[in-house]
Amino acid sequence: MEMGLVSIWHWLNQLGRVLLILGIVFVCWGTASSDEVQYQFTDMAGREVALQGDARRIIPTFKPVTLCILAMGLQDRLVGIDTHSKHDALTRAVFPGVDALIGVGTKSTGINLETLVSLKPDLVILYAQKDGLALAKRLEKMKIPSMVILPETLDSIQRSMMLIAKAAGAPERAEKSIAAMDRVMALVAARTQGIPEAGKKRAYFASKINFFSTAAGNMLQDTMLSKAGMINVSNGLTGYFQNISPEQFMKWNPDIVFLSKGLKSRFGESLLSPVLQQVGAIQEKDLHRFPCNLAPWDFPSPLSALGTLWAGCRAYPHLFSDIDLMAEINKFHAELFGRTFTEMGGRLNDIIKIQNCTTKAADDA
Repeated sequence: MEMGLVSIWHWLNQLGRVLLILGIVFVCWGTASSDEVQYQFTDMAGREVALQGDARRIIPTFKPVTLCILAMGLQDRLVGIDTHSKHDALTRAVFPGVDALIGVGTKSTGINLETLVSLKPDLVILYAQKDGLALAKRLEKMKIPSMVILPETLDSIQRSMMLIAKAAGAPERAEKSIAAMDRVMALVAARTQGIPEAGKKRAYFASKINFFSTAAGNMLQDTMLSKAGMINVSNGLTGYFQNISPEQFMKWNPDIVFLSKGLKSRFGESLLSPVLQQVGAIQEKDLHRFPCNLAPWDFPSPLSALGTLWAGCRAYPHLFSDIDLMAEINKFHAELFGRTFTEMGGRLNDIIKIQNCTTKAADDA
């Protein structure tokens, strides 16, 4: 009987140890399982993306992403960067540590996959054009999470920031930047919403490609001109930047012309034609180059909100006479980047000087 009790006790003791071990294994398995997917979302290309935790090692592959990241103060998460941004004046002013980051290539010339993988990112942020989706598939096979964003409108720029901030585990960073954008856009809306359709200026935007390359109606520049109270004469076009003829430009006969920050100075040769001198905007010298010397405002980034405000001020100075433009620019930069535009050496550089056609807007910087 005694031996039977000992055997039962020994069996129960062994069973307790087994249960204890199983309990530990269950707890560890449960913990590992809960960390397996902490955040799951759909990116702007409709892809399902899963992260094991907050993205702390991020690599942007094109400049709009980098500017969004800087605007949210998440530059400490960068372990690599698109090569264009390494040389960008605003990036260098906001984030001197960019010198230590490795460039992974550019959207236009291609991304170096080997370099990108070697940096062991938690998240790679890609573009939807060119080889972006193909690159996302290759990274997926390597078990490297990637997110595709498409910041082509003011709304989609904000959505891009929300996705990035959530992936980083810091959604409040996006909320702060979006609030700053909304504040600036509200200033514009308050002054342009009463302009009757017949009283709106008809505007032309010349892209950085050449003077006779313009923004289609589905592009960011069209939205900016519209929000600033104007009608984009090329609104009926679709696709990316579209080439037009000088005859079409004359037919549109815009009241005001805006040039991309990236358009080279040689464009002036086109405007010296006696025929083009008949166009209203050229006759009135109502031509303006988008700012600025730090980063372009006619470009997909939070800075496009400032570009919209600036365009409204140039088109309708009487409606914006109560706005201290430079004060608003400084405030916006301080809110997003922690330093004012002036402190970073910012200048608008929006004066256009060509033979017999120096624009009348004053440079505020």
